[in-house]
Amino acid sequence: MSAVPRSATHRTSARLRPTAWLLAAILAFLATAPLQAQEGDSTTPSAATSSSAPTELTASVEQSGVVLIWTAPTLETDALSGYRVERRRVLEYETSWVTVVEHSNSLATSHTDATANVNGANYEFRILALRGDGEDPDVSAASNLVAVTIPNPPRPQQLTASSSVDGIELAWSTGHLSWQALTLPLSGYEILRIETAHSGNRNPQWEVLVDSTGNTNTIYLDTTGYSSITYSYAIRAVHGFVRSYWEGIAGPVGGHLEPESSE
Repeated sequence: MSAVPRSATHRTSARLRPTAWLLAAILAFLATAPLQAQEGDSTTPSAATSSSAPTELTASVEQSGVVLIWTAPTLETDALSGYRVERRRVLEYETSWVTVVEHSNSLATSHTDATANVNGANYEFRILALRGDGEDPDVSAASNLVAVTIPNPPRPQQLTASSSVDGIELAWSTGHLSWQALTLPLSGYEILRIETAHSGNRNPQWEVLVDSTGNTNTIYLDTTGYSSITYSYAIRAVHGFVRSYWEGIAGPVGGHLEPESSE
């Protein structure tokens, strides 16, 4: 077998070197190009959204309600006129958002929602920035979502009602302590009362006797009942903006006041 002439070997090697270099350059470009495109796609919209919409939304359950705090947008701040607050229950069958505040008409970056008070419910919140005046302002993209769980405080137990010379004495015991009760400390009790049907009220309805006692005492004296009428009672615990389920019913028992004579 004859050897390849030296001049031929040199020419073949010279032709292959540019081809190999070009192939390597193409492969290197293809390897880095998709990564650059992905990085550009993920960072550009995020930067735009975060600068025109509220950011860093947080939520905490406090005595007054669910306290929302967020950071104002950093773009188009001159046109900013307020915020919209939205929430939804976290349920398998419910995905729609409910408007809590349509337009705050304020640049304040906080809001307290005392209406998200279903015991044990999970809620999600989001904030949208509004720009421009009038009934149809421009609405930004939504902020980040935050979720909270509303406590389910224990209800009072063993409610009793008894007549005395001073009125109707109510007594009960506190519910079992739990993490929900510790999250929102007990602030009082709500008491309902209903009359037993009589000639002067044949269709009695429950009425709020005390919206909140404002203390943790487990006794209450109703001094407004008449001796000619019997009453029944129900009670529930008040933990800030959240209330327990009802405990009752105690009664019926008669009051101590004498009816006013009609002349």
